Amino acid sequence: MKFNILMVDDDIDYLRTLAKTIKKSIGDSNIETIASPKEALEKITSNTNLLILNTQMPELDSFELVTKIKENTQTKDIPVMFITATQTDEESIDKAYKIGVIDFLRKPVKTQKIINKIKYYKLLHDKEREIQKERDFMTKVMNSTKCPIFLTDGKKTLFANKTFMEFFGHDDLASFNKSYPNIGEVFIKRDGLIYNNEDNGWIDTFKSQDNNKVAILNQNNEEYVFTIQDTLLKEDGVHVVLLNDITQELQHEKELERLLYIENLTNLPNRTKLIEDLRNKDVGIKSVAIIDINSFKEINDFYGFRTGDKILKGIAQLILEEISKYKELTLYKFPADTYCIANTKSGKRYFTKIVKDIVQTIDKKVFNIYPHEIDTRATAGISFSKKGNKLITADLALQAAKNDHKEYLVFYDELDNLQEYENNMVWAKKLKNAIAKDDMIVYYQPLVNNKTLKVDKYECLVRMIEGDKVVSPFFFLDVSKKSNQYTKLTKIVIEKACKEFENLPFEFSVNVSYEDIEDEDFLPFIREKMALYNVANKIVFEILEDEGIKNYEILINFINEVKALGSKVAIDDFGSGYSNFEHLLKMNIDYLKIDASLIKNIVTDENSYKVTKTIIEFAKNLNMKTIAEYVENKEIFQIVKDLGADYSQGYHFSAPINKPDMYSINK
Repeated sequence: MKFNILMVDDDIDYLRTLAKTIKKSIGDSNIETIASPKEALEKITSNTNLLILNTQMPELDSFELVTKIKENTQTKDIPVMFITATQTDEESIDKAYKIGVIDFLRKPVKTQKIINKIKYYKLLHDKEREIQKERDFMTKVMNSTKCPIFLTDGKKTLFANKTFMEFFGHDDLASFNKSYPNIGEVFIKRDGLIYNNEDNGWIDTFKSQDNNKVAILNQNNEEYVFTIQDTLLKEDGVHVVLLNDITQELQHEKELERLLYIENLTNLPNRTKLIEDLRNKDVGIKSVAIIDINSFKEINDFYGFRTGDKILKGIAQLILEEISKYKELTLYKFPADTYCIANTKSGKRYFTKIVKDIVQTIDKKVFNIYPHEIDTRATAGISFSKKGNKLITADLALQAAKNDHKEYLVFYDELDNLQEYENNMVWAKKLKNAIAKDDMIVYYQPLVNNKTLKVDKYECLVRMIEGDKVVSPFFFLDVSKKSNQYTKLTKIVIEKACKEFENLPFEFSVNVSYEDIEDEDFLPFIREKMALYNVANKIVFEILEDEGIKNYEILINFINEVKALGSKVAIDDFGSGYSNFEHLLKMNIDYLKIDASLIKNIVTDENSYKVTKTIIEFAKNLNMKTIAEYVENKEIFQIVKDLGADYSQGYHFSAPINKPDMYSINK
């Protein structure tokens, strides 16, 4: 684009000669000469890049002319150069600068001098034009981005893209800044989220925390949650802030947690939630009591399920009233007619007395459900075990109390069965011998692509050879953990699986635990095997995200390391109750394997169906593939396929086999 100059002087011959000389010296320019100041107002346009004006022309008020030019929004930014025949006084110079005059020259004008000045202003103009092109391009890019983006100095909003403005319902930046003089005002104060703190501001809060989430109300007063990314342009001191809407993901997570952790009838936390709380050291459960309603099946059979449900809700309310004054007690509802109270305070006598009082209160309660008066009785089992088996031992105490026809019984550690330890010692020895003799083998269970019914992958499962028998891991896997042989088994499976699949066209998965990942020799072992066998892009590391995870940074680092090798990662048993959704969002996961307890009940249990459906939708939002395990029959397969699960695994297709040689399924 040419540099357009408008020159105004009544000495038209001089002007034309000067213009001709300038044009020769300055390429890529267009010079127009006029003799009448009045014509200047007509000729000057937004395309004019420089106005050169002789201020000594008769009947010309040069200040008035420039003022009129500057009043026009299309020409207000055009630079003006005055040429005068006399020395200009300081007062006139100040006045001229204020209205937009950028330079002064005296006649007779030295041609080279004006050429040099024009070259200088052309250079400035070209630079400004390049900068403007960059700005226009960036504005176009940001306006085409669906994520809200804004630029700020920390307080004032300097730019906002189209998506951002539409979210708040503003047409221009001026109206937005009028509504929000400080950009921090848009962030709603919510626990755990970033908001505008008067002490240090939202940017300092953002920098000082690992959290990067904010809550914002849109123009319809609807609340959205975004992750926030801030990039500081150091030269300008400007922050480029990008907002990524995660509202839907959080809603899915919340709904999934509700389905996983809440019992439908009473809206109390369920057994899955209690298991998670028992494994959470921060919760700190010291003891539990399981309370069971005696002969409740007879109540259901005689009075009907609706009446039975009313009694279950009534008993829940009764227990809640009894424990309401104790902050350390929490009530959980198990399936059927069972409740559980968890206690986070030490003290056996006081907790035992509370449970005893609750059992007696239930025994005295008469439920008036027209036209019936229904009595109930309850039995309780209490455990103060310190071995991490409170639920099992509380249930043992409950069964013993029922057998002895007692209101309650307490299980103490000294009553534990020594047979378990003897059994563990036997299997630990068998396992050690099998490892030494290379009697640990791998079986393979196919994973079927739900769309093609082709076998795309296999899961590798450990087995033990004992004489002429193939022994299931049910007998030795837990023992391997207690005898510190578990990671040895994992390495054996990885070694044998890599060798098996090196020349096969399948992906294959191996199970790894946090105990494996925590072992400092485990990653080097994997790297060694990836270098030895050409399987890095075939292997999937299937991680059980269970209660043993102490440090998620170690887990995330492991995931990143194996992904860097070209491998994939799956989370096993997802939906079992131990999955941490907050951490899952930070992990670079390829597959979610839906827990067998959900899949095997999906035909008959509505809650299992809802949880599975939500997990699949949740995974799709995060671009993860889903695998349904324990697909035991055609009905289960059809449901998980219809819900959108990507792969199925189970006896409907094949039991684990000793050779991965199946390529398709005839179902």
